[in-house]
Amino acid sequence: VVGDATTTTAVALAVGWPNGDEVLVLEADPSGGSLAGWLDTPSQPSLATIIANVGADAGLDDRSTLATLESMTRRSRAGVRFVPNAVRSRAAHRAVDEAAAAVLPALAVADSTVLVDLGAHRGGPGPSTALHVADAVVVVHRQATASAAAATVRIERLVESIEDLARLDADIVLAVIGNTPFEAGEIGAFVDDSVPGAVRRVAAMADDPLAAATVAGRTGVSAKRLRRLPLMRDASHLATVLSTLVDNRRHSDRLGSDRQPS
Repeated sequence: VVGDATTTTAVALAVGWPNGDEVLVLEADPSGGSLAGWLDTPSQPSLATIIANVGADAGLDDRSTLATLESMTRRSRAGVRFVPNAVRSRAAHRAVDEAAAAVLPALAVADSTVLVDLGAHRGGPGPSTALHVADAVVVVHRQATASAAAATVRIERLVESIEDLARLDADIVLAVIGNTPFEAGEIGAFVDDSVPGAVRRVAAMADDPLAAATVAGRTGVSAKRLRRLPLMRDASHLATVLSTLVDNRRHSDRLGSDRQPS
């Protein structure tokens, strides 16, 4: 999950994931983590703690790495399994870089579903390593509502991000937060005109402060009411789309592997 409001989106997707499957939210935003604070939990263990404990097994023993990850995975009051990143940006950036060798390869071959919160997309040095092993990439775009002109500027930058991400071997899904001043379909059509065929699906996401605050740890909203809020309805729909895309990709990969000569 990359772009705007990625932490809210990743947690909402985890809550709304279909078929009762448990997913893991891994915070890998190099600018610094907020998930532990949001969910009112201690800052440790974090991604950096896991990397330190994996140690010499990094990249050599996937089962050992996954066992270490599992032992340090935490659960929020809402039941979301998660691993936060370090709060300070220097430590967070270092943890993300080291995770490329220590954690991400193991997650890429695991059977479980992991939602990786990557924060804002940054052009220049190339996509994060996590994006290179992803089955699907959700690009989250929050509209600028001040004016159509301001929104248009941000859409042009969105196109630039999609151009970068289109080079990946992953299904790209565009999630648009808000319907003002443009509908999600309008933005999707503009992106497709600019980068034809790059985006597999376009999803509309409600700009819903109450649901966003609740998935970020606010109390006083029941689980039943949360599921009925607009953001969670949209997140559940998007989670179903993603689950189907990932399942189809993994099925195709298995078929391709079965057809390889022995």
